Amino acid sequence: MVKLSMPVGLLMESALAGGVSGERLLEVIETKDYEALRHVGKEESSWTFFFEFAEQNRETVVSAITSGYTFKFITIRGLLNLLQTKYKLKENDDFLMNESGIDMNLSDEQLDFLRSRIPSQWVFKKQEQSQYCVQAYLAQTISTSV
Repeated sequence: MVKLSMPVGLLMESALAGGVSGERLLEVIETKDYEALRHVGKEESSWTFFFEFAEQNRETVVSAITSGYTFKFITIRGLLNLLQTKYKLKENDDFLMNESGIDMNLSDEQLDFLRSRIPSQWVFKKQEQSQYCVQAYLAQTISTSV
């Protein structure tokens, strides 16, 4: 599985979450069709960056779209962006940030997706007896009380 930078992976997920199929996204990249992505809501400069990356790294992008990818690294803001973009999760309803990470409500399928895409710097732990069923935290922030 190829590794993508956070900006590239998030743009790709934005397009997919916006209803652009993987096959269609490959066509859009090839033709640099900004119009096909306008409904996604990102600025044209973001798509310019994405198209330039795809042009220089065609095999990587094709593989990421057709076979999957992992993020090289993702920040807490990047993870929040991914949750909001891909799953339309809303803060305080579906997830809550706290001092140790993010508590969230995810289906098993959503959790499996995150575990397959997010690097091991993040730990995803199922919780019982909590309003939120999953806790995500940075591996190096694990304390003995967790």
